[in-house]
Amino acid sequence: MTMRALNTPGFGNHGSISVELALLLTFIFLPLLIGVVDFGQLLHAQNIMTRAAREGAIAASRHQDVDRAVLQYVENAGYDTARTRIDTQGSRASSDPVTVTITYDTTAMVIIPWGEITPDMTHVVSSATTQQLY
Repeated sequence: MTMRALNTPGFGNHGSISVELALLLTFIFLPLLIGVVDFGQLLHAQNIMTRAAREGAIAASRHQDVDRAVLQYVENAGYDTARTRIDTQGSRASSDPVTVTITYDTTAMVIIPWGEITPDMTHVVSSATTQQLY
């Protein structure tokens, strides 16, 4: 190397940009991507459980088995039925409302352990109410 090449500004900085990019990807973009994936999974689970609660409420209004209707919908959506808790409130008499509430444990489906950060992120809760009109 010549003396001129050593005195050129920025001569020794060629590898530092690669290191900075690696650090940026590791500590900024990767956690951000994981958070987006987790949020998407939780949002999808919330949507599935909301629809399953509606199916259960419809089954209740038709005097059908609520648990079977809900668990069938949850299973068809690809979720574990063992993590599903179903609560039904109200009577099935004519014009009385029936509320179906579903609680689904999401601790096994996320990458980041959200339960240690906030306990509300360990499950999704959905409910639907309907009444029989005849």
